Amino acid sequence: MLTKLKQWLSPSASTTHDHPGGHVDSGPDVNGQASSRALESAREGDIDSFIEAVQRADAKGHSPWVLRDKAYLDTLRRALEFTLHRQVWLQREQEHVEHWQGRLLALRHGDGPPLGMVLACRPDDEAAWQLRFFFISQEWKGSGHGARLLTAARLSLSGVPLQTRLPLGCHTAIQSLEAAGFQRMYVDAFEVASYEAPAKWDE
Repeated sequence: MLTKLKQWLSPSASTTHDHPGGHVDSGPDVNGQASSRALESAREGDIDSFIEAVQRADAKGHSPWVLRDKAYLDTLRRALEFTLHRQVWLQREQEHVEHWQGRLLALRHGDGPPLGMVLACRPDDEAAWQLRFFFISQEWKGSGHGARLLTAARLSLSGVPLQTRLPLGCHTAIQSLEAAGFQRMYVDAFEVASYEAPAKWDE
């Protein structure tokens, strides 16, 4: 498994444009009300929802992972399970895999399936959290939940900045980021935008 993860979690395999970020569109959230309630840790059954969202994003070329076949899906599932149970994300760095801090978080109402989810990781306690992937469930898009998810992520991962990267084509996800207080820092030659939100503390 570790050999497979070393090959697959390489940043060069993240997307067709060789950048580590990427997100599924999260719906036109700029008119929604952001909640101040923090996210909760994901549950085992939430991983299926996460993988389905990654597959939808991959079909649009917006996923941070290229899912060529079932083996890649299985590897992603194992990596997510590892993060869920140990709060560790296996991050490919050059020729080795580092153990980064990882959080798989869910926006939930009651005991039903998640309205949305966030995968965040960082190398150490002093680093900014990187939002590797986030999404809103299909049936909840357009209800303001994208901004709510990201605002809650800032509260859940408080005390340090949050960073993310995504293609400029993810229009509604970008609207959600901006509504949640993220600012565009720069755009690279592949039209991948980097966003950052300042540290937030529990109010």
